[in-house]
Amino acid sequence: MSLAKKSICASITNHVQLSGFRDIVEAHGRDRGLKGMVFNDVDGSVKVMACGTEQAINDFIQDLRITRPDTLIETKEIKDDIPLPAPFGRVVTDEIREMSERFDEGIKILSSMDKKLDKLDALEKLDTLDNVSIKLGVLGDKLDTLPERIAKALKS
Repeated sequence: MSLAKKSICASITNHVQLSGFRDIVEAHGRDRGLKGMVFNDVDGSVKVMACGTEQAINDFIQDLRITRPDTLIETKEIKDDIPLPAPFGRVVTDEIREMSERFDEGIKILSSMDKKLDKLDALEKLDTLDNVSIKLGVLGDKLDTLPERIAKALKS
């Protein structure tokens, strides 16, 4: 295992905003014992600056690729010795705006789920009505043959 230090700057794109991705990055960075930070950029990407052993950095990037294979990760090695904060953490620039955007996104998701549940509930009601209809049909068939069955039982 290489103990040589490595510092990187990474840009991660493809559905990383308002998806909790910084939490994932932060958790992996801390798990690997890295120094650094993660933050949302105005261009819609998530930026990462990280420093640690070469092995820890490589494992960190691999962790991110495994966790979210749909993301695109471009890394550049930083040659300058830039002191990064420890432990690895997240930078929040406009917390109120960010929370509002997350709430809005959450409300959209919940509304979508609510509509789907309403449709599912309607389908279940139709299914229940179909079952009742079948049972009534069977009962009706039995009632239709009841006089013959009574007559047959009386003859026996």
